[in-house]
Amino acid sequence: MADKSKLRTLLIVFNVIFWIIGALFLCAGLTFRFEYYRMIRGYPISDEMYIPVFCLMALGAYLMIITFCGCCGAASSNKCMLTTFAVINGFMVLIQIVTGILMLVYGGQINIWIKWIFERQLRQRTSLERFDERYKSFLIFWQEHLTCCGLNSKDDWKDPLGSEARATCLCIFTDTAVRDRECLPHDDNGNTVYVYKPCVDEFSAFVGQYMYIIGGILVVICLLEIAAIVGACYLLRRWREEEGYVM
Repeated sequence: MADKSKLRTLLIVFNVIFWIIGALFLCAGLTFRFEYYRMIRGYPISDEMYIPVFCLMALGAYLMIITFCGCCGAASSNKCMLTTFAVINGFMVLIQIVTGILMLVYGGQINIWIKWIFERQLRQRTSLERFDERYKSFLIFWQEHLTCCGLNSKDDWKDPLGSEARATCLCIFTDTAVRDRECLPHDDNGNTVYVYKPCVDEFSAFVGQYMYIIGGILVVICLLEIAAIVGACYLLRRWREEEGYVM
C-alpha cells in the first residue's frame, strides 16, 4: 500500500513538472512565432523557417494535455485517464524512436535543405544588393553572428567587400592555416583577399550542433516516458487487483 502511495505521488510530481515544461515550450513557441514574424514582416523569409517553432509549440501542447491526464488519473484513481496517459505515451515513444532513426539517417542532408531554403531567397534576384535595406541589415547581422559571407556563395553579394558587407565578409587571420580553413580567396581588383565561407555552411554547422542536443533531450524524455508508462501500468494493475480481477 505504501509503495502504491509513493508511486502515485511520484507520478503526480512527474506530471506537474512536465506540465510546467510543456507550458514553457508552448509560450516560447508562441513568442518566437509572433515576435519573429513581427521582426521579419515584409522580408522574403521561407515558411520552412517556421517548422522548428511549430514543432516546439506542438510539443508544448502535447505535454500539457498528456500530463494533465496523467496527473488527474493518478490523483483521483481515474483508470480511464491513466490508461489514456499510458497508451498515448506509448505511441509517442514509438514516434520518438522513429524520429531519432530518421535524424540519424537523414541528418547529413540538413545542408541540402538549408541550401534550398536560401536559394528561394535569391530566386527573384540576381544579388543580395537587390534586397531592400532592412533585409540587407538583417542578413549582415547574421553574417556577423555566424562569421559568414553571402547565402549560398560569397558571390551572392555583387561586391562582398563593399561598404555594407565589408565588416562581416572580410576574413583576417594572421595564422595562414586558420585562414585557409575558415576563409575563401576573393579577387579584389587584382589583389587576393579572403572572405568568410557562405552562410549555408556555417548555418548548417550551427544547426548540426543543436541536432545532438535535441537528440539527447529526446532520449531523456523517451526514458522518462517509459518509466511513467511502467508506473501507470503498475498502478492500474494494483487497482484492478483490489477490485477483484487482474488486468
